[in-house]
Amino acid sequence: MIPRSGRCDLDLLRRYGAALVLSLAAQLARLPLASPTSIPYITYVPFIVTAGALGGFGPGLLATVLCTLESLYYATDPVGEFAASQPVHCVGLGILAFTGLLASMLLGRLIRTRREAMSAAETRIQLAEEKEMRQHLLESMVQNSPAAMALLVGKDFTFEMLNPSYQALAPGEPMAGRTVSEVWPEAAPLVLPLLQSVRDTGTAFHAREFGVPLHRVPGRPAEKRYFDFSYVPLRGYAGADDLAVLVAANEVTSYKAAEESLSAAYSELEAIYEHAPVVLLVVDEQLRVQKVNELASRFAGRPIPDMLGVLPGTAIGCGNCLTDPRGCGYGADCPRCPIRLSVLDALQGGTGRRVEGWLPLAADGGQQPRCLLVSTAAMDFGNGRKVLVCAQDITELKQAQLELLRREEALQQTVARLQTALADKTVLLQEVHHRVKNNLAVISSLLVMKADAVASGEARAALAESQQRVHSIALIHEHLYGNEHLDRIDFAEYAQQLVDGIRAAAAGERFAIETGLEAVELGIERAVPCALVLNELLSNALKYAFPDGRSGRIQVQFRETQAGVLELAVEDNGVGLPPGGLVAGNSKSLGLQIVRILARQLDGAVEQEACPGTRIVLRFPAKPLAPREVI
Repeated sequence: MIPRSGRCDLDLLRRYGAALVLSLAAQLARLPLASPTSIPYITYVPFIVTAGALGGFGPGLLATVLCTLESLYYATDPVGEFAASQPVHCVGLGILAFTGLLASMLLGRLIRTRREAMSAAETRIQLAEEKEMRQHLLESMVQNSPAAMALLVGKDFTFEMLNPSYQALAPGEPMAGRTVSEVWPEAAPLVLPLLQSVRDTGTAFHAREFGVPLHRVPGRPAEKRYFDFSYVPLRGYAGADDLAVLVAANEVTSYKAAEESLSAAYSELEAIYEHAPVVLLVVDEQLRVQKVNELASRFAGRPIPDMLGVLPGTAIGCGNCLTDPRGCGYGADCPRCPIRLSVLDALQGGTGRRVEGWLPLAADGGQQPRCLLVSTAAMDFGNGRKVLVCAQDITELKQAQLELLRREEALQQTVARLQTALADKTVLLQEVHHRVKNNLAVISSLLVMKADAVASGEARAALAESQQRVHSIALIHEHLYGNEHLDRIDFAEYAQQLVDGIRAAAAGERFAIETGLEAVELGIERAVPCALVLNELLSNALKYAFPDGRSGRIQVQFRETQAGVLELAVEDNGVGLPPGGLVAGNSKSLGLQIVRILARQLDGAVEQEACPGTRIVLRFPAKPLAPREVI
């Protein structure tokens, strides 16, 4: 591709070359004619005109000069010389030169005019194409612009044109050909005065985050929406005096909401930062303190400006900074500083730490060792990383924990001593129960021996009953000795064993003993009298309920009838006890007298209930109402 300057030089060379060729052709065309003659002057004229017509003024002037010289040299006497012998020849040469000059000037002007016209036509074509291209570009930009754009015309501000972004402000709402008041009735009181002002003054209006009530869907209530918009006057759009208004708007409702939410969050964070009950420091990558809260200032006893731009240890008044002239980070204990280690870990690895450590901090004109709980969190920003340091003075808590540990150790020692003493007393109590059981067994054996030695049957029976009572008490101590609890027994298990023993001791199988026993634990002070009552009631039933070899059934029940109230019942289907037999004075039976005494000892009551035979019920509280002597 030849540059434009090169093409101009080539065209110029071609036009001047054509002039030279035409000048030579003019000389060749006159050779058949006789010389000298006036006719050759005329033969040069077509070549000069042709050179001017093809090349313009310059080539035409060159051809005129060359042809005039050729005519002087070849067609004028004396031939072969550049001289004219007659005035008429001079006139002919002058006319030839004048004709060539005039033709060259006219033809050059004509060519220049033609070129200018062609250039103007090309320029008009290019401008039209550029205008059309720009119009298409502008239309494409408007139609595809994310900004909502509309053109309002007329006194009522009618929508003549709008792009899809503007239509998207309220999808489904017809807009073209309708006025602002019809499309946006809620916003009309706000925007119409602004549009009227733009039309009257011819001055553009711009606004940012302007709130107007607009509906999003036809038929839905309006909501406040925010826009950055411009009203631009377009004078002479449809006529000389008509003025249209171009509306360009960008909805920023979501950005406004995000900004308000961000502002609220920032306010909350700022409030938390200022009023958090911990020391807060923001440290940069050079370990310089960038920001502190009010509690940090009070904790260090220094104003906030004095704490900024320094190292953390210097900011909070760490005593380790004083051990080296270079300050924080160079003291002997600085490599173990919890704040320094946490900040370095967060800066290097992006992960925080939670550590405890003791630091000597300035207080009351001196230094005191304080325990700090330090946690860090890395915060990445566009220009680097910072670390949030949270420190809490837990000295009192640690001291309380140490005191608690000391007391806990002392308590454990006391408990160990008490456990040892309890074990000793348990062994001793087991030995006591064992010896009591053995002593009662000795007494029982003595009673048996005495009964065997007595001749009287009544005395022998009395001794046997006493031996059974002693056995029932001994059985209590046997259960206590073999139980892990030395102060209580499962009375249901005890009663079952006592019934089995009495059944085995009774001769024959004339009667059956049935039991209904609930597992209830009784202390020794309740178990002994309750056992004696059971022994007496069961012995009386065996002794008196079935005379003359009669057979029958005995039922023994023990249960908790209601919360804290126990019931022991012995029932038989024998001959029965007369009504009122339990009343004092009505019965001379030693067993029933013992039952009444034991019932009082248990803070209970013994009753006789109606049944086909005899039913005697003892009801008493599970726990004694007042301390009583145990029989």
